[in-house]
Amino acid sequence: MPGHLDPGAFTELMAESADLHADAMRSMRQPLDEIVALGKERQAARAAAANDAVMALQTAASLENLAVLAYRTALTLPYLKNPTGTAFKTVAAFAQTTMAQHTDHGKAFNAKAKELGGAEQTGTDPKYTPVVANAVPQLKKGNPLDLVDLAMTLEDVATSTYVKNIQTLTDPTVRLLFGTVAGVESQHLATLIAVKALLSANAPALVTVKATGGAVDVFALPAAAGSAPVPETFKKTELASPFAEGAVQ
Repeated sequence: MPGHLDPGAFTELMAESADLHADAMRSMRQPLDEIVALGKERQAARAAAANDAVMALQTAASLENLAVLAYRTALTLPYLKNPTGTAFKTVAAFAQTTMAQHTDHGKAFNAKAKELGGAEQTGTDPKYTPVVANAVPQLKKGNPLDLVDLAMTLEDVATSTYVKNIQTLTDPTVRLLFGTVAGVESQHLATLIAVKALLSANAPALVTVKATGGAVDVFALPAAAGSAPVPETFKKTELASPFAEGAVQ
């Protein structure tokens, strides 16, 4: 009859529906489990990546803090506190300017670490802090080459670390920050290499900038001054500090 509901047929239909549902759930269980597992893996990977980024930023801040300490200490030495002669005046001016830039870099790294949920790093890098401390007695002897060598080590470590971080981290804003700062650190390193070349060539009078004696006569520069500042076609990263080296413990 039209409109008549057959209880038996309805029962069979419900049974078929239940069987179909059971089959569907059985067939879905594995892919659903895989989707859940994949989601957990991705979540864990994102957490790990964020943690790596925070540690890398904290380590970078520790390197910047150490550079500030090194330059601040150097500027208390008599030959830089009251410099005489073009070379010392130029090195002192470089130290003052660079120290201010390292201060800004440390603040930027700490700000990004806090933004990602991490803590500020106010300490100095544990691996290289003893290097700076052990160098102070030699720095007091007044040879600007000793200060240049120490500064080159710190700038090279920082540059190598930041270039390595660009290659290994995934957060685009963190990579951009490291790339921006790496460019400045590279300039510091190139300047120091050029200064070392001039000092090593017994040409301290040529270690000058506009603020400390005017432009240099390029024809008086030794050959090393032109080639020394670019020792690598691409920055090597063997000196790069690991993510956790200067992370907040």
